[in-house]
Amino acid sequence: MRYSYDCEDQSTLASASKTAPNRGALHPFDVKYGTDTGGYLGPEDLVKGRENDAHNYGYSAIAPSVFREACRRWRETLPAVSGRIEAYSFVDVGAGKGRAILLAAELPFRKVIGVEISEELASLAQKNVARWNRVARSKSKNIRMVHADAAKFRWPRTPLLVYLYNPFACSLVAKVSESLAAAAASGAGLVDLLYVNPTCTDTLTGQGLFVRLWTARIPMDEADQQADPYGTTSDLVSVFRLK
Repeated sequence: MRYSYDCEDQSTLASASKTAPNRGALHPFDVKYGTDTGGYLGPEDLVKGRENDAHNYGYSAIAPSVFREACRRWRETLPAVSGRIEAYSFVDVGAGKGRAILLAAELPFRKVIGVEISEELASLAQKNVARWNRVARSKSKNIRMVHADAAKFRWPRTPLLVYLYNPFACSLVAKVSESLAAAAASGAGLVDLLYVNPTCTDTLTGQGLFVRLWTARIPMDEADQQADPYGTTSDLVSVFRLK
């Protein structure tokens, strides 16, 4: 989701649910693959009484054109000799309906994992993976959807590209950051964050664990603009690297 606010401010929550005037638009990605990854869900739509539910910022999916360009720019930051994308696991924290993990599966990541606290969204994402595999005729066995709390997720012991689409409050981003640092120390090694709408940049840099490599406003292509729930034309994206 692109907007942030105090999760305890109920009036703001109510207004946030009206910020996506184009929420019903059908995205060409879903038309092509028969998936259901589009639309918008407000934070109030996802609160079910789970621990950390109150920290969620709702759901909307990344524009494919933005995701692909962001990944291209991230790959340019990898070391020329040792930075092989095939060594990295891609983990989408707050994966929602799973569009980002499907897009990540276009690239030769070692593993592609979605982590989602909502059982309903995790189940839908798994169905989307199955549909995408059939239509794309993918033989990849490296896509996995996990129903879990991001703060308690056990990270793969490989180099990581962790994807965040402004999924939750900065307090939870801080916990995830600390968890990643611990995972790196115990064996994961290299850890990068691909952060779309990076509202918690100050939290990350203030912890002293990650350094920001770049920030860019990446434009959407025409198809993505027409189907964007918010009616916007670009996304702000940052990449961070564990020190």
